[in-house]
Amino acid sequence: MPLIVESTLYEGFKPRGDVSPMYISVSNKYLSKQYRPPIATCWVEGEILEVSRISGTLSDDERRAFEKYVIGKTVRFYLAPGILTPYDNLYFDENSWSILRDVGIFPGEYKLRIKLLKLIIEPEKKVINLYPYRDVVAV
Repeated sequence: MPLIVESTLYEGFKPRGDVSPMYISVSNKYLSKQYRPPIATCWVEGEILEVSRISGTLSDDERRAFEKYVIGKTVRFYLAPGILTPYDNLYFDENSWSILRDVGIFPGEYKLRIKLLKLIIEPEKKVINLYPYRDVVAV
């Protein structure tokens, strides 16, 4: 069972070399406040469920491309916990970002619905399944 989030795609600063500046955001009450990840490198793995436009509807061409190349794909995020803000930012790693980039998904124009499955804490590679007993939908 996962944490299901829906967020606009944003562009920010690149927090480290192996991640992109593109990220989604989720209230920290669902992730960092519940799971209290240590001050370490933490990754979150998930699966893309849906892509939609912020305003308007998807064209048939967009819908076909997203269904073929994006929906159902596994993605990985670098977790930047919201310490001074009420939001955790999840930065796409470079490989995951290329999935969105290559079909023309632009920050500020699209929103994503993603199921977040697990938190991975490095360097010990400790895996924590997110909400293993039921689906939790972040509102």
